[in-house]
Amino acid sequence: MCVDLRLRAALALVSLVVASLTSVAYAADRRFAVVVGYNGSDDPNLEPLAYADDDALRYAELLGNTTLRTRTLVTLDDASKALWGDVTTAAPTREAVLNALSVTQRTMQKVREAGDRPILYFVYTGHGNYDAEGRGYVHLADGRLTTRDLYHHVIAPSQGDPVILLVDACNAALLVHSRGVERRVAAKTSLRLERYPNVGVILASSTVGEVHEWGRYLAGVFSHEVRSALLGPGDLNGDGAVGFAELAAFVHAANERVANPTIRLTPYIRPPLDEPNLAIVDHAQSSFPARIRVDGDVVGKAHLVDSNLVRVADFHKAAGDIMWLAVPRRGTFILVHGETEYVLPAGAKGSISIRELVVRERQVLSARGARSDYFDKTLFSAPYRRDDAERYLASSYLSELTVTRLVARPWYENAGAWSTIAVAAVGFGTGAGLSILANERSAEAHAAAWADDRDMLNQRVTEFGAGAQAMLTVGATALASGILWFLLDQPVSEERYEPPLDIQVGPTGFSLTTRL
Repeated sequence: MCVDLRLRAALALVSLVVASLTSVAYAADRRFAVVVGYNGSDDPNLEPLAYADDDALRYAELLGNTTLRTRTLVTLDDASKALWGDVTTAAPTREAVLNALSVTQRTMQKVREAGDRPILYFVYTGHGNYDAEGRGYVHLADGRLTTRDLYHHVIAPSQGDPVILLVDACNAALLVHSRGVERRVAAKTSLRLERYPNVGVILASSTVGEVHEWGRYLAGVFSHEVRSALLGPGDLNGDGAVGFAELAAFVHAANERVANPTIRLTPYIRPPLDEPNLAIVDHAQSSFPARIRVDGDVVGKAHLVDSNLVRVADFHKAAGDIMWLAVPRRGTFILVHGETEYVLPAGAKGSISIRELVVRERQVLSARGARSDYFDKTLFSAPYRRDDAERYLASSYLSELTVTRLVARPWYENAGAWSTIAVAAVGFGTGAGLSILANERSAEAHAAAWADDRDMLNQRVTEFGAGAQAMLTVGATALASGILWFLLDQPVSEERYEPPLDIQVGPTGFSLTTRL
């Protein structure tokens, strides 16, 4: 009995020591960001974007409230310069981007050595595409940043610490080779994102593979929705943080009533598989200048603008809910709801109830840019309610994370080409057989004693010779076709991947679990 007690005590002590070591393995999370925005491209068929530069600056501004250091690489167009003023950033060249990543990774290593855990955001806004080999890339001022670059310069150096990839670009879903990829762009590489369970992805896409900008937002629609959620309205559990599932539910609600398939967003938002409830933004660990407590006085669609009347966030609040809305910088902000405005003064700090704000009749008409009645009517038209969000997360969200890839196979697995080679073999074999029969009948004709026998045998020689020539021609044609088939057609196969995630919905809220 004493031995048993001593053993239990020893095991308990070991457990406490292990738990203690685990708890201090990382004293704190330290976040870093590299944000890249570029309006242009090296493709003459692509029109320059208007707001990729603005989106990059807004992401950098938002993330600057939650990171130790945010590096921004963007070149502003004239309209953005007029709006943002004298902003000094590095140009989004390939060398500058890779250097920013390298410098950030070195700083992150120092954080690890100090006992903290670094978390890296890599954000890109701009044009994206894929090459003839099916390899995805995004455009930079002097070249391209490829999918392989993301793995080698963003993911691999992370040493298993969390990485959040946020890409708002056409064909962004090619980073996971997601559904809708055509046969001709099947992946020839095996850079599968699920092999990196520390990586969370937020990828923009629509049902036609394109993403859209809107002058009312002075931003990409998807990026505006993401930032709106991260400023607080996306916090469904009320814990002060916005996670991947909450972001997915918020974007889903924002686009729920968009029926036009060329506009409707179908983004791919998946958390790190080894930490599915990782917060994208944790307001308790952030330094936003002020947060507005939006209570029952505001129900329905509302939006926040700054002193330049630039739209900062949109949301659709359900009746009876309470949400918090952070402002990304110091200054005057106006919450517009129907025909009423709530003014947050420039010196406001900390948590402030909407009831403490100055209330006035609506004066803000719109931000700079073109008006779209369809966007006005459909975006954020559905309320962001807990019941609806949990229903979406439990029924549709996980199935939408299933990835269907077309994977390039080795040349020798081309069944069609082998079938053609088989036809060639039959043709050559039959032609050779008929040639042998023709030679045999020719020898018999020379040995025949009677003229009638010789004529009959010579006729057979002619028939067998013609047949042999035809079959050899078929064989040669099939052989050439088979070789060309091997050379020109890449065999592909469909591969499905379902992330090992489950969603738990209960009376206290919801959470994601992983089956890794």
